[in-house]
Amino acid sequence: MLFSTSLVAIVGAGDQPQLSPRRLQVLNTKTRQIICELNFVTAILKVLLNRKRMVVVMETKLHIYDISNMKILHTIDTSPNPRAICAFSPSTKNCFIAYPAGGTLPSAGAAGGAPGGPSGSGPASAGGSGDIFVFDALSLHTVNVIQAHKGAISAVAVSQDGTLLATASSKGTVIRVHTLPKASKSWTFRRGTYPAAILSLAFSVDSKFLCVASATGTVHIFKLDLGAAGGGGGSGSAGSTGSSGYGLVASYLPEVLSQVWEPARDFAHIKLPSPGVPVLCAITPTFSPPPAIEQVPSPSSTHSSTSSSSSQSSSSSSSSSSSSSSSSSLAPPSSSSSSSSSSSSSSTLSPVPSHSAPSSSPSGLKVLILTGDGF
Repeated sequence: MLFSTSLVAIVGAGDQPQLSPRRLQVLNTKTRQIICELNFVTAILKVLLNRKRMVVVMETKLHIYDISNMKILHTIDTSPNPRAICAFSPSTKNCFIAYPAGGTLPSAGAAGGAPGGPSGSGPASAGGSGDIFVFDALSLHTVNVIQAHKGAISAVAVSQDGTLLATASSKGTVIRVHTLPKASKSWTFRRGTYPAAILSLAFSVDSKFLCVASATGTVHIFKLDLGAAGGGGGSGSAGSTGSSGYGLVASYLPEVLSQVWEPARDFAHIKLPSPGVPVLCAITPTFSPPPAIEQVPSPSSTHSSTSSSSSQSSSSSSSSSSSSSSSSSLAPPSSSSSSSSSSSSSSTLSPVPSHSAPSSSPSGLKVLILTGDGF
């Protein structure tokens, strides 16, 4: 589904032609009409969308479509990717695709290998098994190759604004976060000591938290205190237990020693009742509702009982402790302002619109965890 719109991409999972895994239908659920229908030679493993592009992930190819007219724009030949490890930025400004290397580096060129496009472009160079290709879906060219891990990549995720990339290797003991697209900064988080398969990575909407689910039945939540980490492409300290001092020392140590030195671990974790099953996780901050705005009567409805003239009334009202006619603000009044008289004003505050942000700091976190064999 494209965010909360009525546009839905449907791929079948049966043996019938209408439910074939090689058939993609883009449906408008509001009008109940099929916008387009695409048939491929091999099975479709994943479909990713934002408001400008649609990415169809197959085992050895990535097809990029223009979502406005559903025309094929580009096809990328990838190394075998049976788990469909690929992340696509929801942002239309930083419209990046991140996928494992381990094969050939794609070059910009004509589209190919998909319905409605000519033969595609060939490879340019090779990448390592722990490298990540960052491809710009708007300009249709590779912008960077990030050396994320030494082992094979097992999971990737891109933040909502397309500025951060989280990666995990097949070992699963270390999670790394890189800035996009140039990876000028990177941070290291330690999930645990023993190896574990990483099943899911997810950023919060505000990119301040990272949720990691592993095959051992644990879900770890990391706090992304990215401002305290060191930059320049080196590993820095992050998390609630880390400090900038550790990151400074770790920048002068080899990679193996710096990972042991850095104390960046999760600040919360969840233990699932049944480990070993597929897991998808999502995290979002929760905000406290704003205080209600009280309606204050107009200044004409309050009078001083001891005044004998308009001049005496104005002087007595400024010195007396009777209730004033100033409008209440969103923040509750302080003790000092409640004990003394406040200045009178004839203007009243209008109610806060419903789309305004209730608070700048979250009051809690909500974690959504899906388990089962259906995905």
